[in-house]
Order: sequence, then structure tokens, then C-alpha cells
Amino acid sequence: MSDRPHPDLADLSLADVVRGFADPARLHMVRTMAALGECECSRVYADLGLSKSNASHHFRVLRESGILRRTQRGNRQYAALRRDELDERFPGLLDAIVANAGA
Repeated sequence: MSDRPHPDLADLSLADVVRGFADPARLHMVRTMAALGECECSRVYADLGLSKSNASHHFRVLRESGILRRTQRGNRQYAALRRDELDERFPGLLDAIVANAGA
């Protein structure tokens, strides 16, 4: 199975990316991925109490905003922040978001 399309960050504005962070559940998911690195998607939302369909929505928004990359290996879904790409396009943004997400 092929991976879902991920946007080229050069095609996204700062507003497009920041919109992906505009939900407490997504902020929590981003902080979790920042701490764990690439991991199974179920670990990213396990402690949020989200349904699988609600979590899928949040993953889609994060992917379309250029914040994460999802891949499938066998029947498992994995997610990772696009840290290097985000840091190149918007230096310091991800670190600032992660550091202040709990504030």
C-alpha cells in the first residue's frame, strides 16, 4: 500500500501550518510525537480518549498542514513530525510550539 500524499512545505504558508496546531488534541499529539519520535499512531492518541475516527481526523489535519508524515508498514500506521523540513522552512516554529503547548 502506498503512503498518503504529503504536501510540499514550500507550497504551504505559515498560516497553513499554524492552523494544524489550532486544537488542544493536536497540540497534545505533536508534543507526544516530539517526545517519542516516530511511533505507531495509536501511541500518539492513546491517552487522549479519542475515538479512532476522531484521531484519524486530527492526523489528517496535521498531515495536510505539513506537520507530520504518516506511513504504513504492513497493517500498522506510523507517524513522525517533519521536524527537519519544518525547521528549514519555519526556523524555531516547532520548538516554540512544543515548548509552549502546555501553557
